[in-house]
Amino acid sequence: MENILGRKGLLAEGLESYEYRPQQVEMAEAVWRALTQGGNLIVEAGPGTGKTFAYLIPALYSGHKVVVSTGTKNLQEQIFFKDIPLLKEFLPISFKAAYMKGRENYLCWRRFKLFERQPLFKVMEETSLFGELKRWASRTQTGDRSELEGIPEDFSTWGEICCSRDHCLGTNCPDYKRCFLTHMRQEAAEAQLIVVNHHLFFADLAVRDVGGEVIPRYKRVIFDEAHQLEEVITNYFGLAVSNYRVEELARDVRRELTKGRKPTAGLQRAVDALLVKSADLFSLFQGEEKYRLQELDPILLSLLSDIKKSLAALREIMGKRRWREEIASLIHRAQELEGDIEFILSMGDPAYVYWCENRGRGVFLRASPIDVWPEVSKRLYPRVEAMVFTSATLSTQGGFDYFRERLGLGEAEELILPSPFDFQRQVVIYLPEGLPEPHSPTFPRSAATEIEAILEITKGRAFALFTSYKNMREVYSILRGRLPYRLLIQGEGPKHLLLEEFKGDVQSVLLATSSFWEGVDVPGEALSCVIIDKLPFDAPTEPVVQARIERIASQGGNPFYQYQIPAAIITLKQGLGRLIRSREDCGVLSILDTRLVTKGYGKIFLQSLPPAPVVQQREEIKRVFE
Repeated sequence: MENILGRKGLLAEGLESYEYRPQQVEMAEAVWRALTQGGNLIVEAGPGTGKTFAYLIPALYSGHKVVVSTGTKNLQEQIFFKDIPLLKEFLPISFKAAYMKGRENYLCWRRFKLFERQPLFKVMEETSLFGELKRWASRTQTGDRSELEGIPEDFSTWGEICCSRDHCLGTNCPDYKRCFLTHMRQEAAEAQLIVVNHHLFFADLAVRDVGGEVIPRYKRVIFDEAHQLEEVITNYFGLAVSNYRVEELARDVRRELTKGRKPTAGLQRAVDALLVKSADLFSLFQGEEKYRLQELDPILLSLLSDIKKSLAALREIMGKRRWREEIASLIHRAQELEGDIEFILSMGDPAYVYWCENRGRGVFLRASPIDVWPEVSKRLYPRVEAMVFTSATLSTQGGFDYFRERLGLGEAEELILPSPFDFQRQVVIYLPEGLPEPHSPTFPRSAATEIEAILEITKGRAFALFTSYKNMREVYSILRGRLPYRLLIQGEGPKHLLLEEFKGDVQSVLLATSSFWEGVDVPGEALSCVIIDKLPFDAPTEPVVQARIERIASQGGNPFYQYQIPAAIITLKQGLGRLIRSREDCGVLSILDTRLVTKGYGKIFLQSLPPAPVVQQREEIKRVFE
């Protein structure tokens, strides 16, 4: 690795802008050992380490097929479209890499042709865009949704024509040979390096036991942005049913069995019965945004029985029709829906937490694993010979105990690499005195006053990151019209456009919540200050968090110190990591939560902050800009 990444290595000789970083070489050598000898490696690589090259180069030289899984599509695209072409240019080896997204990103020829014959638009405005979509379909080589630049992100018709798992006929599809998904898999099968994201990786892993794999077989995997894994795994190894899922099944059955003709009386009765009973059942769960399911009312069990009868009637009607792969797929979907809704409403498995989420018109009933380690220990770990977990934020209190425990990791080499940035020179951490605690009703107004004073010193150029929409909106309403800088707020436009506006107006200020805490890269003076309103503890009333707290307590542990504090530390480190992205950057990190100083556990958080000067007097902020 020294020959490639060292002071006189291949990259140093070929790239004018190359910076030698000993941390990068050390990480690359550790990744090389894991991939060639087998075993697990956990690496925290601070900002500026160059971790992407530190794992890509060993992967390419290892001689093994390696899957690289990222936390975001942005990083996935950076690796495939920027980093890999650069390495192809400078490394004296030939290799093939493949880029894989989730199946919903690709056009399905069969569904597209069906929709074209009988177009049913949910939104009338989308009819005018369909012509553009058809022109794209006639010329695309990849079928990738991201090529459709003139089509909005919320284009609902895409759901009718994409490669949905529920509608896929696999090798029995008449368009299988020209299928974009098939071509993607073939490219990946021939590649040494496959770049995916966590959502695709675990969606694939979740269906492998029933023969539904998308990613070709692999024995080595690198997880970048590995701090996100527990949340992603929770989603993909849980179950969910919704009123949308039932309505979509009823619509697809009716469409397939009528082919534009009037439905038979029996089919109409079965579809109507399913929709009526489903609407009655889901209406009983409308209310709070998220809440745990308790002991169920007998009327729910009666409605569940009626829904099962309706689904059985539909299956019987479909079973009498001439066999087609499309009908077999619908019968399977009906069986799967019945099994999922019964599992959730029976609430019989203590390994899961059962809860409801209301989102707009949608009502979602969910069963989520309380612990994810049993699932990955059964489904992932026996399949692979080497795993690398890396992120800028994996450790808490100088170790990986929390991360290992949450994922059930056994033996693993551990490595914590400090950032090469000079935090003593580049950063000041400001913890203001005298603010009320975050739960106080006066906190938002006091926070707004403090933010205004900080921005006067930094001349705007700031992210203000909030742990709740409520506080963000309240502070925005107070500051609007009072600042001499442009004030942007999450929600007033797509994320990528907000970031472009922020970068374009150097003195602007952006107020945002969770989605801006990570995966956002704004180097240079446009971002010279990051302000965080309070310590990012997960709400203890959130169903999955609540169940995990209860599980740890029932086992005699201390959930606050074992789970809540470590999780908050990792989130806080992600938020603070937005500030320094290069050796030239400098700025202020400010946390407005006085508990950092007044509570005993505040010391645990302070130990995890960057090694920068900590000040409590506002005037001392100025020195970092001098």
